[in-house]
Amino acid sequence: MRKFLFLLPVFFTVTSFAQKLSPVQIAERNKPGTVMILATFKGTVTAIQPIIDEAGVQQLAMQTRQDLEAAGTFTTDLFWTTYIKAFCQNIDKYMMRGTERVSKELNTTMVGSGFIVTPNGYVITNAHVVDENDETTKQSFADQAFQETMDADAKELEKSMDRELTEDERKDLTNANAWYFSQTLEVGRIDKEFSVVLGISGKGGKIEPMNIPASLVTKGAAIPGKDVAILKLTKKHEYPTIRVGDDKEMRVGDQVYVLGYPAVATFHPLISEESISEATLTRGLVSAKKNMKDGWEVLQTDASITHGNSGGPVMNEYGEVIGLATFGSIDQQRGQEVQGMNFIVPVTIVKEFIRKAKIQPDMSEISLVYEEALDLYDAERYKKALAKFDEVKEMNPSFPFIDKYIGKTEKNIEKGLAREPKDMTMYYYIGGGALVLVLLFLIFRKKREKV
Repeated sequence: MRKFLFLLPVFFTVTSFAQKLSPVQIAERNKPGTVMILATFKGTVTAIQPIIDEAGVQQLAMQTRQDLEAAGTFTTDLFWTTYIKAFCQNIDKYMMRGTERVSKELNTTMVGSGFIVTPNGYVITNAHVVDENDETTKQSFADQAFQETMDADAKELEKSMDRELTEDERKDLTNANAWYFSQTLEVGRIDKEFSVVLGISGKGGKIEPMNIPASLVTKGAAIPGKDVAILKLTKKHEYPTIRVGDDKEMRVGDQVYVLGYPAVATFHPLISEESISEATLTRGLVSAKKNMKDGWEVLQTDASITHGNSGGPVMNEYGEVIGLATFGSIDQQRGQEVQGMNFIVPVTIVKEFIRKAKIQPDMSEISLVYEEALDLYDAERYKKALAKFDEVKEMNPSFPFIDKYIGKTEKNIEKGLAREPKDMTMYYYIGGGALVLVLLFLIFRKKREKV
């Protein structure tokens, strides 16, 4: 009898199993804890002034003209378009290091993504987002510091062309020149300031940016190093958080979801400023598992990741973080990003830095209540959901999206759409009692059979 009674608590214990979430649910639950990282660098940078290799560019011009004439497609506009493209793709062939070293004052801000893992505001991101010596960062420094020089070069070229550069031509020329300057760039005295932009609920339920200063706790090295950094928000507050999961169970073909602030969408000229602080969701598959040269593993994905996404959370189908959106692939011939070939630093590596910083990831109370409210909302239990949303609002009136959900929930209740199940306690007792009777019947019958 004892061994059967030992099993009874199993039937009356409610066990919580992680359930797969839809893309909508993943976004709803994790957008509040996904943040924009701002790294501001002020100081001095020095580089060697490059000069044009006259013989090289003359040879390029002759070759370009010959190729177009041989194809029967020569026009002046096509000549310059083809010439500029070839020049930019192979700028190291047509520029030479000069002898003059120039110094420029720098004041620029780099943008990345991150996510909060503790109620008191520890934030995970990429090391290269906050590292002034990262190659991409140095190219941005060169772009900003030597913009005046590059603009002068562009004007000289426009005189030769007898027309203005197109937007794409100007962009390609700037990127190529910035890359060349970055090859000799030396970062001098640099003052660094870090802050985190958190989306909060503003007037009319619109998401507005709140800028919070942050300090650097620890960081690794940019790729090919372990590209992880941890920041700490300096303002005391209970912050929205995201669950930290495990990448070890991820298999090729599993769905992944990326939240972050890709610059092309976040700062699009047609998008309103109040939309800047709302993260963008993309999704894809785990395409492969690859090893870095130092032996640690990264995940390859076809999910869209670009500049600004760096450091953002990559989640599994349960909404748990399994890695950081970190780096993509470049077509070496065209010098352009190749989408569908992006890489994730797994959360296994992130946990190394979390342990080093002696941090214990944990969900904040307000995020747990918010999740509970969303679960009730998804189950169309709108009256109970409204009570939970109101509880979140009471805890933090500016919690992101809270006003929107309160409004939507109230409308659904007014429409009579609430599906509130009756109290099931009595049915549990009846079912439990019936189960006990069945077990006792089986026990006594087995005893009579033995007799």
